[in-house]
Amino acid sequence: MNKTSILPRLMEYAGKYKVTMILSWVFSAGSGILSLGPYICIFLVARELVAAEGNLLTLADETMARYGWLAVNLTVASFMLYGIGLLCSHWAAFNLVANLRIRLVRRLGELPLGFHTANPSGKLRKIIEKNADNTENFIAHQLPDLAQAIVTPVAFLASMFYFDWKLALICLLPIAAGFAFLRSMLRSESDVLLENYQKALGDMSNAAVEYVRGISVVKVFGQTVHSFQRFHMAITTYRKFVTDYALSMEKPMSGYIAAVHGIFFVLVPAGIILYQLSQGAESFILSFIFFVVFTPLVSVVLMRVMFSSSNQLITTQALDTIESLLAEKPLPRTTQPQKPGSYDIVFDFVSFRYEQEGAAAVDGLSFTAPAGTVTALVGASGGGKTTVANLISRFWDVEAGSIRVDGVDVRDMDPQEWIGQISFVFQDVNLFKMTVAQNVAFSKPGATEEEIRNALSLAQCDDILAKLPNGMHTVIGAKGIYLSGGEMQRIALARAILKDAPVVLLDEATAFADPENEYRIQKALEKLMQGKTVIMIAHRLSTVTGADQILVLEEGRLAEAGSHPDLIAKDGVYARMFREYQAGTAWKIGGALHA
Repeated sequence: MNKTSILPRLMEYAGKYKVTMILSWVFSAGSGILSLGPYICIFLVARELVAAEGNLLTLADETMARYGWLAVNLTVASFMLYGIGLLCSHWAAFNLVANLRIRLVRRLGELPLGFHTANPSGKLRKIIEKNADNTENFIAHQLPDLAQAIVTPVAFLASMFYFDWKLALICLLPIAAGFAFLRSMLRSESDVLLENYQKALGDMSNAAVEYVRGISVVKVFGQTVHSFQRFHMAITTYRKFVTDYALSMEKPMSGYIAAVHGIFFVLVPAGIILYQLSQGAESFILSFIFFVVFTPLVSVVLMRVMFSSSNQLITTQALDTIESLLAEKPLPRTTQPQKPGSYDIVFDFVSFRYEQEGAAAVDGLSFTAPAGTVTALVGASGGGKTTVANLISRFWDVEAGSIRVDGVDVRDMDPQEWIGQISFVFQDVNLFKMTVAQNVAFSKPGATEEEIRNALSLAQCDDILAKLPNGMHTVIGAKGIYLSGGEMQRIALARAILKDAPVVLLDEATAFADPENEYRIQKALEKLMQGKTVIMIAHRLSTVTGADQILVLEEGRLAEAGSHPDLIAKDGVYARMFREYQAGTAWKIGGALHA
């Protein structure tokens, strides 16, 4: 945790609104000082009463009226200054949180795609929304209160010592005890508990999103939230940390409240004793009246101090999380980016692991994918197929070895330009709630309507457009307009065809398609792959028999390489996998029943 005070840290993100934050502090502090005015007027009236020895007839009406109007004017002025302070704080807060969110979104855009695959969207959304909201709440509401909570007690303490230093010292005893309890609430252990609480809250949010997305499966099988173990465990863990945090605050908070509200109970007996010892009874009575009048105000202000401190701790945790995201390093960029002339891809003893102490996802892998050819990656789950595709697109940088395109290391290319040379076609298709044309044009901003229509036609989407009410200008997801998985896959292929990138990374797009859609997708893929360098992650081995080369990966290493006929003739790992695949496709329900 950053030990720097929260206000200087927030000032760094305020930009030109630092002055507005300072003005909020000044106006609120002035409001806090003026709020003492009515109490002083009450004391002055009491002093007049004591001087008149109870004879109200001797008191001038103008004197009483003057004190009364002074109290009213000071109260109005205090409220006005506080209102101006709130206006300034809210104006600064809204702009500060806007600056924070812009910086966060920009940073997310700069981070490699590998970062996004490793960090759930729920976690990132919480940082951008919830954590940023915490900073906004602190500046908008707690900053003015904090100014009053600091200035008002200081002014009050100065007044106390001015009137009677003995009574002031007595009042300081419970105040000092209260701050000792407050320090206990803000101890480092509390930071850890609050950090665990925030993490548990984020985990529960991610699990809740996952649960909602899978609710259809839960309902179909008649299960409850308890059957969804991750969500249930996240709720249980969150409850534990909330309980632990609340219990850790129980004793110090109770002690603080008792101390700040106990000033009066210390003051009265001490006042009686000091009155008996006092040489000047009248002056002591006046001082005692002053303390009695001001004591309730002290309790109110000190309670503000506690709430401000508690919110400061929450805001500090939120800002720590925000700054940890801002501190994430984007992929290093070369000052002199190079461009490949062709698109043959070479892995040269590449090694990579996702976690520093974890097993290698790719270990000493070497192969060449010649330009304009199809290279298929096959192997068991966890063999490194997806990692190879991720490293080609530079989701992450390799730990050892190099990946070169036409002899140029991908680390020596401009990351955005290199991504622009790759088309991605994966099983999980993301279409936005916008028109079909806008979804397709996402890969090529500024594409003409004719180009979009041609890409849709090449992707075998004519039948989809024919049944939509407004053709390619129909909004997907609006007014009951939804597409099947295979239809969405064809729209995604149109997007890739429109981009016309020289490199295609393909995660078998037909894996879950029905026969009709599979045929149409295969026709679209033929158009997409013509003349391109294709890296295909294969799940069904029947789709790779025509590949120029097949790479068999086992635990991140290259087990075999060659064409389909060569690997079958070799009768090694691939041949065994292909026999098992054929046996699986030949399986029938009737055969299983009679087995």
